[in-house]
Amino acid sequence: MPDTLPPTLSGAAHMLRSAYPGGMPETAYVAVLALLYEHFSDRNLAELMAAVTGKDAAVVLNDVYACACSKPEASAIAAARRLLERHGLQAVCAEE
Repeated sequence: MPDTLPPTLSGAAHMLRSAYPGGMPETAYVAVLALLYEHFSDRNLAELMAAVTGKDAAVVLNDVYACACSKPEASAIAAARRLLERHGLQAVCAEE
């Protein structure tokens, strides 16, 4: 599938696809949203996650807003952080 994301989001998309080669499980989805929320604008995060998960960007944007109001458990966010760190999280977050 060709990547139609802007170059500023390509590295993050590559990181997420590397971390979840079989697709992002729903159990990780909200934790990843919470983890990446502080590093991306709401719109960019929605666009990124839509490209990676195949969900509609408007649906993802609503999920971003919901996640901002009620974060998932700290253990779920920590697990997502550990996985994404092995796939370049620090480099992606430093690109900002």
